[in-house]
Amino acid sequence: MKILITGGAGFVGSHVAEYYANKGEEVIVFDNLSRAELLGYEKSNAMYNWNYLKKYGNIELVKADIRDAEKIKDAAKDVDVIIHTAAQTAVTTSLIDPRTDFEVNALGTFNVLEAARLSKNNSCVIFCSTNKVYGDNVNKIPVREKEKRYEFEDEKYKNGIPEDFPTDLCEHTPYGCSKFAADIYIQDYARRNEIDAAVFRMSCIYGTRQFGVEDQGWVAWFTQQ
Repeated sequence: MKILITGGAGFVGSHVAEYYANKGEEVIVFDNLSRAELLGYEKSNAMYNWNYLKKYGNIELVKADIRDAEKIKDAAKDVDVIIHTAAQTAVTTSLIDPRTDFEVNALGTFNVLEAARLSKNNSCVIFCSTNKVYGDNVNKIPVREKEKRYEFEDEKYKNGIPEDFPTDLCEHTPYGCSKFAADIYIQDYARRNEIDAAVFRMSCIYGTRQFGVEDQGWVAWFTQQ
């Protein structure tokens, strides 16, 4: 397969890129390396995953922005799968600079969808969404503390939050709004059979090669401190 990973030099994206590279697939990492600027940390950190991936001969690195419709369309023209991890990721940044948050998360995702729709291989899209699409609703579900984890008290949530859990009237942040707009667009394109797609609504993920700050990636930040 030929796989395009937006935000491929980020925490999640770099792991996805490495996984498929190790399987022998052809991988395109598409990233504008803007996370350091948005979150205010060392630019050298932003380059770490980019440089880490250079050792793979089957990874092509494309420094470009998903807000540039023509560049993402060109990168996606003959790929089989687009794994869309690129995003503005911090709630705090969305409050300070909501325009950038909207343009990256909502408009950028629209560009990815159009690139997939127009690709000659009818690329499918896997989208990294967020639990923030549920706004404050998930915080209203009672939880109980176990020895090593929390779990929902209500048995109907024992396997997690279902896809039809309410997403409206729930006090979204600008970040939640922009990611929810992207989430809905993905669903709509899939429902109308424009593309095949899947959405993962992730929360507080952490691991190696994550450069956490107080505003985002805070499990890694706690560990560093």
